[in-house]
Amino acid sequence: MTKRQRAKHNKEEPEEYLELPMETGKKRQFTEEEAALRKSEVARRRKNQSIQRAEKDKQDTINRLLKKQASKSKKNIKDEGTPDDQSPADRLQQIQDPHRLHYVQNLQGSTLTIPNKYTVNQVFYGHDDISNTSSISNVKRITTCQVEGCKGTRKYVAKKSGKVVCSYDHYQLVEI
Repeated sequence: MTKRQRAKHNKEEPEEYLELPMETGKKRQFTEEEAALRKSEVARRRKNQSIQRAEKDKQDTINRLLKKQASKSKKNIKDEGTPDDQSPADRLQQIQDPHRLHYVQNLQGSTLTIPNKYTVNQVFYGHDDISNTSSISNVKRITTCQVEGCKGTRKYVAKKSGKVVCSYDHYQLVEI
């Protein structure tokens, strides 16, 4: 037991105790100068924090936009039987239907993968007979301007009429 508890229990006269200040619970009063200084300091800190937050948001946005985003369809798919030097597209193609045409267009160029089951004639002409392809190749592509009296080379195809023209002026003539 403490001395205070023993004294209370025995109803003895307590010894002298240390008196605590009564002002501890009150808010300290500042002078006008101190209040103004404190207010300006708080405002400065708040401004610095908002600037830092804006910079952090800006950096996060830049990093998010620059970060390479992998699409779900081209995730690295690993099987035990596939070698590690294969690209994700090759692994994806192995998993997909083997009788399906596969077209890829990217920065390296465009590729069309045709399964061994099909011939080029079957894919592009709808038949396997080579003699019928001559009629398809005889279609002549119009290479000169279709405006009357113009012999310019083809540059544009008019959207509405479908005519071939050599310049923007002729394009406007054909479309009107």
